[in-house]
Amino acid sequence: MLSTLASHPCTNRPSLPFLLRLSPPPFVPLSRHRLPLHSCHSCHASPSSLPNSSASLSLSQSNSKPHPPPPPPTTLKIAIIGFGNFGQFLAKYFSQQGHTILAHSRTDYSSIANSLDNTIFFKDPHDLCESHPDVVLLCTSILSAEKVLRSIPIQRLRRSTLFVDVLSVKEFPRSIFLERLPPDFDIICTHPMFGPESGKYGWNGLPFVYEKVRIGDSHERVSRCEAFLNIFKKEGCRMIDMSCKEHDEIAAESQFLTHTVGRVLAEMRLKPNPDDSMGYDTLFQLIENTCSDSFELYYGLFMYNKNSTDLLDRIYAAYEEVKKDLRRMVQGILRRQLFGTTGVGELEDPAARCEAFLESFNKEMVDLDENATGVHFVALTIGMILAKLGLKPTSIATKGYETLLKLVEDISSESFDLYIALFMHIKNSNELLDQLDISLAKVRTELYGRLHDILRRQLFDQPGIISNGRTRM
Repeated sequence: MLSTLASHPCTNRPSLPFLLRLSPPPFVPLSRHRLPLHSCHSCHASPSSLPNSSASLSLSQSNSKPHPPPPPPTTLKIAIIGFGNFGQFLAKYFSQQGHTILAHSRTDYSSIANSLDNTIFFKDPHDLCESHPDVVLLCTSILSAEKVLRSIPIQRLRRSTLFVDVLSVKEFPRSIFLERLPPDFDIICTHPMFGPESGKYGWNGLPFVYEKVRIGDSHERVSRCEAFLNIFKKEGCRMIDMSCKEHDEIAAESQFLTHTVGRVLAEMRLKPNPDDSMGYDTLFQLIENTCSDSFELYYGLFMYNKNSTDLLDRIYAAYEEVKKDLRRMVQGILRRQLFGTTGVGELEDPAARCEAFLESFNKEMVDLDENATGVHFVALTIGMILAKLGLKPTSIATKGYETLLKLVEDISSESFDLYIALFMHIKNSNELLDQLDISLAKVRTELYGRLHDILRRQLFDQPGIISNGRTRM
């Protein structure tokens, strides 16, 4: 044994007498004196005796506390599919927060993308997807959303990519996302209830509605979801977690109704009065805001929100009730004048009150502009219709819907007597009601006309139907 040790090939071996005097041998750090790989087994220390052994490491790990999860990513790589007016509006705010924007659209917006920080425009969606964005934001019109989603080469994306939409309806994109995206993809349905006009001075206090439709359990996916929502939180949006179904039920009134009223008033071509002291200039602002949006947006709100058809029918029914009340009261006043009684006891007092009010009202209205009183009468008529609908405040009210609620509040302080008086005072009041009838019918006809055209093409495979010299969608 001693002879074996004396002849061992290991270098720097101490002499035999020295070995016999030392018990136990001193510890030599392995980092300073490594044994050669070809040394014999007797030259290796046992694994349990090594300070850096796996046993020691395992013990150290078992006694240590688990590391906290890493914080959410501060910046994201966001692909905006549909880089039109609204997509550019969002990209501006995203890029200002340091996020990287990958933009794509049918139209070449390279120059606009170059003017924004951290923004690249891709003409080919394959190149965009191969850049592996964290988020794909569908920012198209409602009518083209499904077609655009089909055109995205999702096979080139990471399997865990987050898909988000910003459409004004929510059940429809939720449905097509769940139907067409692989189950590994995450989904958030959102609706920023503002746009380039209403949000041009910032997003503070503006409503942002969202539903986390499908988010994976991993920390990475949850963090990415929160990082995207934090973009809107940082801008001061009022964050509203709401199901797509509930959103569409409320939005049928808060959005579709607002657009319908705005477009009906626009069809009437009323002229604003700069000296209007009656406070209905907000209606003309409503006309401007709703009609600045394309008819495609309005049609999309009708087509892809199943609650809109019922609301349109309710608007018509409410208008018929208002006209019925008006005719009934006017007839009561006339019969009282002719026969000294209405012939219906329950109408006698209201008719007498209206008649007295009308007499004093006519004296005050002599010098008022005919256009101003006409606008006031139309506004009151719209207010009466809205009051019949029983509108209520909602957490996702748009500015336009708040205007309608204010109108209902204003007319609630005005008596029906004033409405009768205006009807009797204005020479063309019947013409204004007829004009309102025609405008409402025209809007409804165009909505249903487009539905009819689409259905005919589906049934008969026609490329389009010519109307007024142009092909309609």
